[in-house]
Amino acid sequence: MPPRFPSCKKLLLGQAPDMRRPLALMLLGQLIYLANAVLLQWGIELNLFRAGVVWTTPWMVVGPIMFYALARSGWSARLKDPSMVMAQSLYSALLTVLVYAFAHQEVRGFILCILPLIIMFGQFNLNGPQFAMFTGCTMAVLSTAMLVLSRYDEAPRGLSADLLELVYVALILGTSTSMALIGSNIRRKLVSSRMELAEALARVHALATTDELTGLANRRHMQDLLAEEAKRRRRLGQPLCIAVLDLDHFKRINDDHGHQGGDEALRHFARTAREALREIDVLARWGGEEFLLMMPATTAEQALTGLERLRQRLAEVPSPDALPGVRITCSAGVALHEAPATIEQTIDRADQALYRAKAEGRDRTSLA
Repeated sequence: MPPRFPSCKKLLLGQAPDMRRPLALMLLGQLIYLANAVLLQWGIELNLFRAGVVWTTPWMVVGPIMFYALARSGWSARLKDPSMVMAQSLYSALLTVLVYAFAHQEVRGFILCILPLIIMFGQFNLNGPQFAMFTGCTMAVLSTAMLVLSRYDEAPRGLSADLLELVYVALILGTSTSMALIGSNIRRKLVSSRMELAEALARVHALATTDELTGLANRRHMQDLLAEEAKRRRRLGQPLCIAVLDLDHFKRINDDHGHQGGDEALRHFARTAREALREIDVLARWGGEEFLLMMPATTAEQALTGLERLRQRLAEVPSPDALPGVRITCSAGVALHEAPATIEQTIDRADQALYRAKAEGRDRTSLA
């Protein structure tokens, strides 16, 4: 089977959303919530809040834990935003406005300082429309709270004071949102650049390790794989077989159908081999019409069985349309890699067995 090359894009970006950073930010957010809860209790003792504010304290603990549990369990992975940044931001803004509503006038401005902090946490994931939605919802809820408070405050400040505070908050939120949006756009461009780089690296890796015509591993990459497998065999003691395969009468195909026909024969063989060989087997184009097959954890008997399966598969599959009436077959020589022989020596033994298979009539496998 064709080798499984590591995806550079997966290495750089990860196959699934990486939740380590969001979870770390959630834990940091929980610490901030806990600190606010402690400060809130302190403010209650100093009589800076109305008595009803105590009902917001449990939600400062329950809410963050709920968001963290949903992300940690993997449930949020089904959402478009697994980090639930928008939901967390709106939740934090709602709690802030509730605490603001229960605060006495002298500390309300201090409470609103939390809103830019919420935007800072959202800059990693929110885009422009989401920032606008957050700011709009926050201003709507805050305006409603101010309108209600203007009727129930013991000493109303007047419409001008409330309007001034609202404009000031809007200015702060707008500036914070703009700065966060700039940071978010920079981050998105960096991510896009990383993706382009990952794709370019993947293409370069494929060109360096893959035979362009057949899609199989090329000779250089196969040599690296053989060296790694030889080390693994010495460490685990598992058998390793190597086979050298050659298309029969390939020169005749080239002479009769041109190089394009020869290329189609090579591609046909590669496709058929992928279907017939096992998942752990690695086939590479070794040169010209010659292929090398590495069969890890395979005895000589198992190798012969696998090569016979390939030969039968070649006989069953119809010839490609570009080669009507041409029966594509291969000869193979297989050798068991045994210490103290080197990989090169085992390949030479398999190559000698291939010559013997050719001499005995082709379309067969010979064991070294």
